[in-house]
Amino acid sequence: MQPVVRTARTRLLGLRLTPLYVTLVALLTTVVRTFPPHLRDELVLHNSTDIANLSSGQLYPLLTSALLIDGDIALGAVLLLTILGTAEAYWGWRRTVVTYLAGHVVTTLTVFALLLLGPFHQAVERIVATPDVGVSYGVVAVLGALLATCPLPRRAGIAAAVGAMFSAVFLAAPTFTDLGHLVALATGLAMGRTVGGSARRRTARPRPPLGSARLDDSPPSPNG
Repeated sequence: MQPVVRTARTRLLGLRLTPLYVTLVALLTTVVRTFPPHLRDELVLHNSTDIANLSSGQLYPLLTSALLIDGDIALGAVLLLTILGTAEAYWGWRRTVVTYLAGHVVTTLTVFALLLLGPFHQAVERIVATPDVGVSYGVVAVLGALLATCPLPRRAGIAAAVGAMFSAVFLAAPTFTDLGHLVALATGLAMGRTVGGSARRRTARPRPPLGSARLDDSPPSPNG
């Protein structure tokens, strides 16, 4: 484990994308909260992935909603730094961006479909214009992907415990946000197993020893 810890520490010190994104989100959220209440509420609604916006074909909130923190700014910034920072250190920034955005967008659209078509459709009228911004869907998706790929001891048990926690929260007082967290975790786990499995299969291919001749470079046989 010590080489893994040293490597992770070195990579954490070299993070680039995560600190920039966290700073941008915290700054934008702080600035928006200084606006007059009516202007702040209007801005949040315009960038919200609520049913009203998505039903009218406005898709830009799928991205802009992830630029505002819904809740405590300090807590949101810490979660972003911890989880996205770990992912960037372990995967690199490209895969982190893809996982985060895919988790955020897929979860948002899945919850939207479930609210319209699933057993929650009776609640749609009450939450049709409920503001829905924040970073939690993407963060939970990245967490799920990390649990599926990082070489942690008993990671299956950890993933099951995290899933049980989100399930308990949802069952105690069901909200569409809690439903989204369950969907995001499942999305992240699926993405992690798919991409991680492919990477493991590529890594598992036997490689010739350093300095040895490749099969293609071997001299022809006397009979051939």
